[in-house]
Amino acid sequence: MRVSTNHFYNLNSHNMTKLQSDTNKSLSQLATGKKVNTAADDPVAAIAIENLNQQDQRLGQYKSNINLAYNRLSQQESRLGEYENLLMNMRDKMLQGNDGALPAEAREALALDLEEGLKAVVALGNTQDENGNYVFAGHQADLKPFVGGASGAVGFLGDQGRRNMPVAEGVSVPVSESGQRIFMDASNGSGDYRADYAGATMGGEYFIETANIVNPAVHTAGDYSLAFGDDGMGNTTITATDSGGAVLLPTQLFDASQPILFNGMEMTISGAPQPGDSVDMSNQPTADVFTTLQNTVALLRNPAGMSGTNVQAQFAQVLHDFRGAQDSASVVRAESGNYLRSLDTFQNQHESMELVNASAKSTLQDLDYAEAISEFEKQSLALNAVTQTFAKVQDVSLFNYI
Repeated sequence: MRVSTNHFYNLNSHNMTKLQSDTNKSLSQLATGKKVNTAADDPVAAIAIENLNQQDQRLGQYKSNINLAYNRLSQQESRLGEYENLLMNMRDKMLQGNDGALPAEAREALALDLEEGLKAVVALGNTQDENGNYVFAGHQADLKPFVGGASGAVGFLGDQGRRNMPVAEGVSVPVSESGQRIFMDASNGSGDYRADYAGATMGGEYFIETANIVNPAVHTAGDYSLAFGDDGMGNTTITATDSGGAVLLPTQLFDASQPILFNGMEMTISGAPQPGDSVDMSNQPTADVFTTLQNTVALLRNPAGMSGTNVQAQFAQVLHDFRGAQDSASVVRAESGNYLRSLDTFQNQHESMELVNASAKSTLQDLDYAEAISEFEKQSLALNAVTQTFAKVQDVSLFNYI
């Protein structure tokens, strides 16, 4: 049989090249500890590993976002806690001032304390984070949200936006709350409508405890007035008319133990109004904490003191409004706590998923060193054998025997 020299060389070169390539692959695997270093090693496994790596990158970004969100929410929750404590302290001072026998000097001292408290609330509302962003400015993070005007009134320059942070696939958590909701839109103590006790006729003591819209479909918006009368037999009556004089509630007997229903509203009134008493009601479902404090200070500085049915009703109203501010702060603080707890849940989920991914990648790419070393030794032995054989055979020639 005749074998061409060219074929002999090509066959042996191919074998040696393949053995060298296999040996180099084994060396690479031993050096990296991975059995899949390139897509050529195992195309299917390489694709799966790349997908797992991309998922790990997303999980890492989510964990970074969670850390940032946790810091921001923790700061917000802490500031709201300070705000609640501040409100409680000021409410104690307000209750101290609700004493008709309190001298003017004592009332002035309480008024000064409340003015300092108001400044503290403004400063708290203008809290900045570590990057200099205003925490309660909504989306206007670079704009100081609370400023005082020439009249002393405090205005809000931010917006009602809430900044969100993606913390999981398709899930975002609010990491800020607008100062509009916390400080400006505290609930009015009496509900949707509030009474003007300063301009009311109050021969008797009475107070609008609640005035809420319960059936918006039949409610006609607008201000209205309540008037109390006498049915001629010593019983007190009540009538409600709108600003144009149209009757909303025809005259009926007044009973403080029963709610009053009219114009899609439900109202409860405590006390004992007298015939001839009247009070105007305006649609005002919110009361900002700054105005509430300023109204309280003005009442404490009233030269006539704290006696009188009108003043007492006004003071009861600001106490109602202040309770609304406390409730609003508590609600937002509780929400912040819930968001913080949800961040812990997502953090645990991401860490669990990273462990699952690590296990999957280990199965796909981690090297069995014992098997790899054994394979490398076999490849090295084969390569040496082929190399030596080729070297000896290529030296064989008929001229050696002539």
